[in-house]
Parts: sequence; C-alpha cells; structure tokens
Amino acid sequence: MPMKYQPTRNTYVILIFGGGMLLFILLAIFPNYISYNNTMYEISILKDKIDEQKILSPIFEDLSKKAQFKNPGSLPFPPAEKLPRSDTEKITPIIREIVEVNGFTLKNIDTDIASLVTDSGILKMSIGIVGKFNNLRNLMLDLGSLPYLEHIEVIQISSFGDDNKIDLTIWIAQDR
Repeated sequence: MPMKYQPTRNTYVILIFGGGMLLFILLAIFPNYISYNNTMYEISILKDKIDEQKILSPIFEDLSKKAQFKNPGSLPFPPAEKLPRSDTEKITPIIREIVEVNGFTLKNIDTDIASLVTDSGILKMSIGIVGKFNNLRNLMLDLGSLPYLEHIEVIQISSFGDDNKIDLTIWIAQDR
C-alpha cells in the first residue's frame, strides 16, 4: 500500500512564510514600484519640455527684440504731459480743430463723466467723425502729437457711400 504524504509542521511554516512574503511584495513593494515608474515618466516629460524650451528660447528672444516698439524719428512724439484740470474745457476745441484740419466732420464728442469726476488721472473721450478714409492717417498722426494723449482705446470704422463714419475712444492724461 502506497504511503500517503502528510504535510508536516515545517511545510505549513514554509507556506505561511511564503504567503507572507508574497503579501509583503504585493502590499509594500509593488505600489512603490508603480509610483517610481510614474515619477520617472513625469521626469522624462519635464526633461522633454525643458529641452524644447532650450531650443525655443533663442527664437523667442530674437522675436521679442524685433517686436519692441521704437519711435520712428520722423513721427512727432512729444514728451508726455498731463492736462491740467483747469484746462479740461480746452481739449474739445483742440480736437475739433484737428478733426477739421484733416478734412473730417465732427459729429459728436463726448466726455465720460465718470472719468471726469474721479481722480483716476485719465479723461476718457468718445469722438464721432465722418470723412474720407484716406485722411485717417494724418488725423491719427495729429492726435498722436498731443502731449497728453495717453491711449487710443477704440477705432471703429463704418463705411457708407464715399464717406466713412469713424468712432474713436481716446484717453487723455490729466492731473489728479
């Protein structure tokens, strides 16, 4: 009669020890291995981005230098000044004269009341004119020659017939 194998106590200990080792590997080492691989993948992506930035940075610097605005010497760019609050009423006749000299008809000129009463240092004005589009360049040059012109915010052009309706929103630097 063949002899049946009966596990001994040593076999049970070996199986429990092996199971504990397998459980330790699954719970402690394997998650860390996955985390390590994910971190290495993220590092490789960041290295690729750094390499790309190293390649593109000279191009960016070159384009930035080319894009810097330099005032052309032939255009009138007077030193910036601020319009005294006492001279606020004088700006409308000055703009009216510039508009008429350049062949436009002034339809409206509105001052933003909120910017007039606050101490923002900016007087916002909306100007509506009608005239030939070809004269717009000279008008813009004459407006740009005003020492207290801070910014031209909006230029909106609408065509009808031979003339164009042009709406401008400008900012005038003003003493506080």
